[in-house]
Amino acid sequence: MKTKIKQVLREHYGEFQTKLEKEYEMKVIENLQIESNRWEWATYNQLILELKNNIKDNLRVKELLYRITDKENPNDVCMDIIHKVGFVSPELERLADKIRNFD
Repeated sequence: MKTKIKQVLREHYGEFQTKLEKEYEMKVIENLQIESNRWEWATYNQLILELKNNIKDNLRVKELLYRITDKENPNDVCMDIIHKVGFVSPELERLADKIRNFD
């Protein structure tokens, strides 16, 4: 299962090259293996992909990666990042609604 998750993550995210990206990759893989965490962590990763690929805000991507790997509450971190960026895409609005419902 771990290998499959790693492969899918790399297909969508690209190679995890920096130490921070590798720490995030391990954290995501660890949490995606836990049934109760899957939807949340898949959503956090969708937010990263939206910021990286569509909004092209690499500063926010790095902030999100850092804060999530620094053991902050992922829901709070994601909502903070979304508010900083603003609701500049329908996908960000959808992800924010989804994250609000995790609590």
